[in-house]
Amino acid sequence: MLSLNPMTLPPPLDWPVAGIGPGPEIPQHLRVTRENWRLYPFSRWAFQHTRELVPSRALRRSPSPRLLPYAPVDLSGLSFDGMDWEGFIAATYTDAMIVLHKGAIVYETYRNGMTPLTPHHCFSVSKSFVGLIAEILISAGRLDPQRPVTDYVAELAESGFAGARVRDLLDMTDGVAFDEDYANPDADVHRYSASYWTPSAATGGARETLARLDTRVAEPGTSFSYRTPVADALGWVLVNATGQRLADLATELLWHPAGCEEDGHFLVDTAGHEIAATGLNATARDLARLALLILDGDSALPSDVRERILAGGDRALFASSRHASRAGGSYRSQWWVSHNAQGAISALGVYGQRVHIEPAAELALVRFGSYPLPSNLHTDAVHQAAFDTLRAHLTHREKSTATRSPPMA
Repeated sequence: MLSLNPMTLPPPLDWPVAGIGPGPEIPQHLRVTRENWRLYPFSRWAFQHTRELVPSRALRRSPSPRLLPYAPVDLSGLSFDGMDWEGFIAATYTDAMIVLHKGAIVYETYRNGMTPLTPHHCFSVSKSFVGLIAEILISAGRLDPQRPVTDYVAELAESGFAGARVRDLLDMTDGVAFDEDYANPDADVHRYSASYWTPSAATGGARETLARLDTRVAEPGTSFSYRTPVADALGWVLVNATGQRLADLATELLWHPAGCEEDGHFLVDTAGHEIAATGLNATARDLARLALLILDGDSALPSDVRERILAGGDRALFASSRHASRAGGSYRSQWWVSHNAQGAISALGVYGQRVHIEPAAELALVRFGSYPLPSNLHTDAVHQAAFDTLRAHLTHREKSTATRSPPMA
């Protein structure tokens, strides 16, 4: 059986049962606050209610929602490495999951009080869709990936981002020093998050912190390292390059072309700027519609955008990084690229957020979760086993159906 985690995890309590909530009527030890909302078990409630905790800016729904056809498939009989499908759903602390095959929903489930209308926090899945916005702007000639970052954001001229190109931000090859190790309580990422979540009249939000990141560990373009501030620097570039708010760009370039049916929202930092790296919130169905922008060959997405992302980034730089545990992969435009036979790419967010797209199999999986630990490395193996089993099942089912179909008259 796959080991999901080196430590014993608490049971996946559902928030209505656990009595967790934000109000003064809730006992203090169960009360959700801006200080604890990202911690288990408070996260079980908070990830579906971020607008009640953190200021946000709306992404307006499409006037022409895309219909999502249903073609349900029974997955209850699937098993992999000693685990069945229901066990996989429970063990990964799933809040919602949708499986798309050939453009139709073949599986959909909601847990922990979530519904099809509930927006959920995406965490770093946000990065991938901000990267998608950037690639769309590049395709339209509104953003030059080879220009220096400081051409767009002069405030970064004295920072470690000076000398980096926009493409370096997209592929996280800028070389700026930053410790993203969530398991290390002294890591930079924990202090950086204060610019997002900790209200203070003395902070200028993430942008002020970005301008103070003044150390590089490598020259731009010579090494890969995944770091949250890089996506925020990219978001700042997009805003300055277009003169539009990030939420408005997302509405114009993603929400409406994808036909998103509900409003989404971006959380804003302590200075009131959208959090590009980790602020997106959406329903599972609308995240599925965004996945279809890439999965569909004839979608509203420019074909060169899809091709650039699927081609991947520098595999040698990726292999020499500390992310080499995802062997054979690369990082391109804020997407994790597998370079496997399915051409799979992924958007990953802490605590179990995941969008997995396999163009060759016409397969996509969208999931939200409230896993107790932040890193997705704990569940990568079980997800890969689930994807492989799911793909094989759908392919076999499709072949069996075709074999049973009567001949054409």
